[in-house]
Amino acid sequence: MFGLIKKTILMLGVLAVNAINPFPIFDRITYTSTQTSTPTSTSTSTLTTTYTSYENLPIVVLHGLESSSQEMVPFCEWLGDTFNATVYNMEIGDGKKTSMYTSLNDQLDELCNSIYNIDHLSAGFHFIGISQGGLLARGYVEQCNLYPVKNLITLVAPHGGIYFKHAKNSRSMYNDFFQNNLAIAGYWRNPTMLDDYLTSCSFLPALNNEFWCDIESPIYRNNIRNLSNFIMIWSPMDLVLHPAESGKFSFYDADLNVLPLEKTDLYQNDDLGLKYLDNRGRLHMYETNCSHVDHRNPVCFAQLYDILQCFL
Repeated sequence: MFGLIKKTILMLGVLAVNAINPFPIFDRITYTSTQTSTPTSTSTSTLTTTYTSYENLPIVVLHGLESSSQEMVPFCEWLGDTFNATVYNMEIGDGKKTSMYTSLNDQLDELCNSIYNIDHLSAGFHFIGISQGGLLARGYVEQCNLYPVKNLITLVAPHGGIYFKHAKNSRSMYNDFFQNNLAIAGYWRNPTMLDDYLTSCSFLPALNNEFWCDIESPIYRNNIRNLSNFIMIWSPMDLVLHPAESGKFSFYDADLNVLPLEKTDLYQNDDLGLKYLDNRGRLHMYETNCSHVDHRNPVCFAQLYDILQCFL
């Protein structure tokens, strides 16, 4: 049933691809901060950043693979206390099991439905997703977004996919069984099997607009363009994502060299709206020295504060 609702929203979106940013006007307070984390971007960054904060905007947080809302409690409590915000700690299904063994398309349907059941989010909200949760958060922006996201913030999310050269069953990741029953298969991007990836991977190619569909693709791109900011936080200390730079939308090429975002066709052709955001100073990449999992833990909060205070 909800899949039909999502498709209906997509069809309505065709009529509004060139619409203005849907966010209402909020009370604004301007701050200036000095960042101690390392800013990296396709555009020039400076250590001192002037930014605008919107009061009273809630925050939605989504956990990652093999995790649950319970494991995000310290992070959510810190967000609420630090930024004086209402935080919704989302759970999909039963948490860990669902995050691992349910396809990402099914998880996204449930996520969109859950968000639409929270009336407080109807005027807009910030979305923070960690790891796989970052992909689902972006999926919400692109394919749902009836309750609009203002700032999309992803922590070590595999935007460029993942690939382990010596993984067992690597060539089987694109068969129907794995695509339907193993979440990670939905963003398994084998650079030596790109044709199989593009034709058989059920989630990431569509999410990244790597193949063009005249109905859905313009909507996905327009919804990304309508973000106030898209913030990607990654870490060279990340030993979970391969490559770690996937957290800032980099890919492996066929020789397993990391291809920076700005050198990809996705960016240069602006198929997803990332170049559009970047040219307007609304695409941001930040580096921490935290491990993958520690982005949800107190050991990383000081570094995250220097980044998030610009956008929450």
